Amino acid sequence: MCYIKIAGIAPRSIQNSGGYMKGDSELDSKRLLLIMLVMVLVLIFAAGIYYFIKRPTEGDATLQSKIASLEEKITGVEKQIADLQGKSVTGGPDPSLVHRVEALSQKVEVLEKKAQLTTESKVKPASPKAATPKRYHTVQKGETLSGISKKYGISVEELRKLNGLSRSRPVRTGQKLLVSVTQ
Repeated sequence: MCYIKIAGIAPRSIQNSGGYMKGDSELDSKRLLLIMLVMVLVLIFAAGIYYFIKRPTEGDATLQSKIASLEEKITGVEKQIADLQGKSVTGGPDPSLVHRVEALSQKVEVLEKKAQLTTESKVKPASPKAATPKRYHTVQKGETLSGISKKYGISVEELRKLNGLSRSRPVRTGQKLLVSVTQ
């Protein structure tokens, strides 16, 4: 490097006054070239990093397809849930189910009535038995239905009905006859 002396001024003062010399411009161009080279290298390095970070790999493609599949399945399930909620809220009950429930309720009512009738028929005979005991008469030698009916204050026909007797069959000695259900 060589320095040029301009108008008797020392090289340092030329540099301070803003003048350039031949040696300084080479140095500046080398510095500028070096800075540009470093910037290009940094830019290439950054682009490489960006490329490798953003580039999809084989695993990423598989993962992306699985995520898309799951999203589709979730959407389908959400639609099914909405359909079910819509049917239960707006659609009302299923007519076939309503018909079956009505038929079953009618059958239950019929069965309850039958059960009630059978319990009432069982209860009715039980209540007179519990309220008053039955009275019996043992037939003695020479007694007739007419005499027995007068003794207990009932008609001959009632006496026959209570004991299941026919007109053609007479009473026998020692036979027990029901003469009163109520007292």
